[in-house]
Amino acid sequence: KQNNYKIRFLTKEEEKALFETMGKNKDYHYFIPIVICALQTGMRKGEILNLKWSNIDFENKYIELLKTKSGKARKIPISSKLMDELLKLKKNIICEYVFANPYTKTKYISIHKGFGEVLKKAKIEKFRFHDLRHTAATRMTEMGIDLAVVQEILGHSDVKTTMRYAHPVPERKLKAIEALNNYI
Repeated sequence: KQNNYKIRFLTKEEEKALFETMGKNKDYHYFIPIVICALQTGMRKGEILNLKWSNIDFENKYIELLKTKSGKARKIPISSKLMDELLKLKKNIICEYVFANPYTKTKYISIHKGFGEVLKKAKIEKFRFHDLRHTAATRMTEMGIDLAVVQEILGHSDVKTTMRYAHPVPERKLKAIEALNNYI
């Protein structure tokens, strides 16, 4: 069965508005590292909220996810932007979970309501937390990252799922034709 859901991803303007909104309102500061993690890894919300410090290899710069939707463990490299956020959080560890509620000293159970409020204040419509994953995938494919690599990072069992993010853009089509032109 084909999933006909229209892929929604953040524009640069929406991303700027999102971070401005989270930064301006003290009640939403906790979303900043969560959103950075989503945008820099393409991880699912559950994978992010269940992320433990023991899953992060700071020395080799990767996150190891053991419990995934596909049931297969996967390793995700950590970008320098995400590393900076993780190191900030590491200074104030309050429990085994990376993204922990400072009041309950445990992981966040749900961020649905709060994230909805942030989106509303940022004037971002028809957007879900899962769309941050779509944003990461779309950006990787737009930058010309091999689909097999994107598939592995996202943990898709079938490359057809990953291909939803491979929107041919004129520059990439021209680059493909130029590659043929320069083959000999």
